[in-house]
Amino acid sequence: MYKDDTATRNPVKDAIDILPENIRESISRRINEVINYEPVIGIMGKTGAGKSSLCNAIFKGEVCAVSDVEACTRETQEIRIQFGKRSVKLIDIPGVGESAERDKEYEQLYRDLLPQLDLVLWVVKGDDRAFSADEHFYKNVLIPAGGDSKTLFVLNQVDKIEPFREWDIKNSQPSPAQMQNIRDKETYLTQRFGFTDHPIISVAASEGYNVTHLVEAMVRALPKHAQSGVASQVKDEHKTEAVIEEATAGFGATVEQIIDAIIDQLPPGPRIVAKAVKKVVVGGIKKAWNWIFG
Repeated sequence: MYKDDTATRNPVKDAIDILPENIRESISRRINEVINYEPVIGIMGKTGAGKSSLCNAIFKGEVCAVSDVEACTRETQEIRIQFGKRSVKLIDIPGVGESAERDKEYEQLYRDLLPQLDLVLWVVKGDDRAFSADEHFYKNVLIPAGGDSKTLFVLNQVDKIEPFREWDIKNSQPSPAQMQNIRDKETYLTQRFGFTDHPIISVAASEGYNVTHLVEAMVRALPKHAQSGVASQVKDEHKTEAVIEEATAGFGATVEQIIDAIIDQLPPGPRIVAKAVKKVVVGGIKKAWNWIFG
């Protein structure tokens, strides 16, 4: 009788098996390192910007403690999100602008942390009007340390932007007047911070407004090797076709780089053979994305 063994098969191994035997193990090991890579995301912003609520809106489960009364710990707080075999690490970083003395202390902390981070979500409160501390940190700490390419600005709590009483509660979206003011606020922030590598994303995390758009922007902003790990941990309603396509393409590009680096070290004959089947191997591994990260 025919036995369906799809549940026990490893499609990654199946794809690699058409490569020359002497490089399968090294390629498999490197690909597994990418599959098991734990992305690290820093969550920055002033106290009260809604960092914890934003994390809760993006990722599966309650991953951050939310408090409207007291500020979060002034030390960095690491949180690991793990569903299934994959995981993501969030680092909740103390907000700036509370005092000049503390901001000075935090400058070295930010510089030390930045190389460890795949992405920085810089959360700005929608109705905040004071940006001098944020502007100073971005221009004088993050940019010189190469953090501009890693930073994604998030304008949160846009439901509180005037005229806040016009917020469409039923459809969880801004009124036309609010939307205009949100766009004006985005333009103002862009002028204050200067050119940013990634567009400013406006959300109302507690209302669920535009969070999916933010997730799509996050995956695009991440390094290719970190995209799939993050995509595997976001809530199902945010795991759109665009998110899956971006993460799958990034995973495939990373795998292709791994294979290229290894087959380039082969003698001419085996190298020609390996290059001839490389496209099929990468295609087979990309097809296994849902099996690995879904």
